[in-house]
Amino acid sequence: MRKRCGRMPDVIVIGGGPAGATISRILAENDVDVLLFEKKKIVGLPVRCGELLPHPSEMRRLLPKVKDAEKLIEPPKNTISNVTDYAELIDPMGNKLKARFKSNIIFRDKYDQALIKRAMDAGVIVKFSCPVISVSVNGNIRVKDMGTIKQVKAPVIVGADGPRSLLAAGLRNRNYEFTACFVSIMDNVSVDETAVQMYYGKEYSPGAYAWIIPKGNRMANVGLGIRKRFSSGAKLRDYFQKFVEEHPIASKKLDGGHIINSSSKLVPIDGPFSEVVTKRENMLCIGDAGGFVMPHIGAGIPNALLTGRIGAEAILSYLRGEGKISDFERMWRKEIGTSLKNSLRIRKFTDSLFLNELISSFFQRRRQQYFDHLIRCEFPLSLRLFNFYLNLRNKGKKFVQKCIKTK
Repeated sequence: MRKRCGRMPDVIVIGGGPAGATISRILAENDVDVLLFEKKKIVGLPVRCGELLPHPSEMRRLLPKVKDAEKLIEPPKNTISNVTDYAELIDPMGNKLKARFKSNIIFRDKYDQALIKRAMDAGVIVKFSCPVISVSVNGNIRVKDMGTIKQVKAPVIVGADGPRSLLAAGLRNRNYEFTACFVSIMDNVSVDETAVQMYYGKEYSPGAYAWIIPKGNRMANVGLGIRKRFSSGAKLRDYFQKFVEEHPIASKKLDGGHIINSSSKLVPIDGPFSEVVTKRENMLCIGDAGGFVMPHIGAGIPNALLTGRIGAEAILSYLRGEGKISDFERMWRKEIGTSLKNSLRIRKFTDSLFLNELISSFFQRRRQQYFDHLIRCEFPLSLRLFNFYLNLRNKGKKFVQKCIKTK
């Protein structure tokens, strides 16, 4: 293992969220010199996610090929605000699908701060309030530190800087799709504190869903996502206000509630990039920066933790002269590739339901057994056949429209 020579670290990590904190901690625990740049003064703020982590008991079915998912996903006890037992999916008419699905609802700020503290305790040097301005292909990084532009370099660079990652810009497909999300923390709400609720409907969350996630003590994480190609062009905040004030079911639960804080973010929903390691094999992207988000529900924390651990293993092997950084591509596909591929299939399946205006009839038939599968990133044969039919129907519509135009 190479030790630091002068001022150059072995690895530079950009971003101190769950992915960056995890990969840097594991590397430091294995005697690697790690320097981490975090643009925020305090990690985890503002809250920009639903704050839901699947309970460790769910991980064996969610990610059956991952060896340490249950241990890695367990949050520190002081970061848990509530534990829910069910997931519900509700349409505008009140049709509901309900599945038993246990989740830990966390305080995201406390959670991120606990992870970065573990990394620092392991020996990671963390530079807060230090945004990275640019990254060159040979590993030169320009960073703004206390108002001064500085240049640093390392043999290995890790992009863990979220969906707007500087490293990912050269790896991401130009047509890669994101969901725009609005997230808020509300108090004084009247919700079932045992169930996570997801609401669909093009009037409130076109192409995605809205959520109410109970945090306990009459508090909830409330938000929604919209996708540009499904929306009418209204602003994200307008969709949120309409959901809170006008939704026939949700508005009654949220009536009298107060928004404590709110924010917005982009969520990658096209799955991991075709390549997440640069051609020179000196940089890789993990977590949201590499598109490692479950496309059908936008869940990113579990994969951030897992790609952090897998990425650390690939880098350690490289630094020891036993492997290549590009081995990361094979390693993540082996452990989480199937679940991510199923999630993307499910997202495309629900897209077909939206486009064919069949989503309500799907729910009215009470496809409960399907919901149990979908919530766990499973795509059974019966749904694959139905999806094949929907794709043929879409192609048929396009062909007819083309013929009409040519007449």
